[in-house]
Amino acid sequence: MITPQHDSTTASPEAQLGFGVIPSDDQISLRTVSRARASNYAVFVLDTGLEDDVVSLLEELGGTVLDSPADDEGRRSKLVSAAETDGCDGLIVTGSGDRIDLDASRRRSIASSSFSTEAVTTESASDPERLVGIPVYNEAGSIEDIVDQAAEFAAEVVVVDDGSTDDTVDIVDETDATLLEHDHNQGKGTALRTLFEYVQTTECDSLVILDGDGQHLPEEIPTVVEPVEEEDADMVIGSRYLEADEDETPGYRRFGQQVLDYLTFGSSGTKLSDTQSGFRAFSRDAIETLSIETSGMGVESELIMDAQDSGLTITERPIDVRYEDVDGQTLNPVYHGLSVALFLAKSMPERRPALFYGALSAAVLSVVAVVTRLNSS
Repeated sequence: MITPQHDSTTASPEAQLGFGVIPSDDQISLRTVSRARASNYAVFVLDTGLEDDVVSLLEELGGTVLDSPADDEGRRSKLVSAAETDGCDGLIVTGSGDRIDLDASRRRSIASSSFSTEAVTTESASDPERLVGIPVYNEAGSIEDIVDQAAEFAAEVVVVDDGSTDDTVDIVDETDATLLEHDHNQGKGTALRTLFEYVQTTECDSLVILDGDGQHLPEEIPTVVEPVEEEDADMVIGSRYLEADEDETPGYRRFGQQVLDYLTFGSSGTKLSDTQSGFRAFSRDAIETLSIETSGMGVESELIMDAQDSGLTITERPIDVRYEDVDGQTLNPVYHGLSVALFLAKSMPERRPALFYGALSAAVLSVVAVVTRLNSS
């Protein structure tokens, strides 16, 4: 195969390089694409039969998806043509299953006389990976610190921005986190659905989710994820109340959360101390099994109900939480509680019809008994 030649003496460490991916077995590492984009590569991916949701995620990450020729030579030529048209100084080509050393690949490309070169791979592709996901909405005041701290405990940090109108996106762009964006606010449930769809395309062994407003302490990630990585549980909930000597939760919040705990228990059949905690860990089985239908704050309860219905193991681990000097709290707690309660009220007839209609019948009979007694007196 003949590839275009270029003069390596004109290239520099700041050269704009293309990063071409030829997926094998219809699989692709979105993490590699995200890292390449963060390192200022122009990314081109051949569509060799990728799922529609994967194509959408690639485009959200800033990649260019191209129709794939059938033969190997045609595929490479297609990538070269796209990179040249985009004004790239060279092209690095890789398969989808390789883990890439981007810096070494850049050096190889700059030193080569060929326009297209093979990427330099590492030897750690089989190492287990932990991914940390952070759904955010207008968290410019806290997200940078949360990402930096979480990165100490994760192979990859993924931030899902749910249509922020402040500087959140610009701030995340300056970190090493993978950024997935919604063009408008769609709700926490939708943000977590986007996160789960992304994680399913990766090779991660565990997923940890925490809020981006500063309430949760990233240094507690190993504590929360331990039962998952020890294969003792499929879902772990970081509980604010499991072993709290001094509960710092404001009284009205705790009362509302206890009501939601009770409703979730009735809907799921699983008794937990903190059903509304957003600090959670999931096994690979949970990642591939759980589905998210609700778009709003009821997602915390929905995940518990879905896990219970799917026979997944759920446990809790104690965590600390901060309420003072937290810039987030993007949703009024009263509205939050009412929205979750409404979701649970709608879910119970479908998931626990006997319990729901039994409780409803008991309530009706109680009312009838009171009315009868009043009429007879």
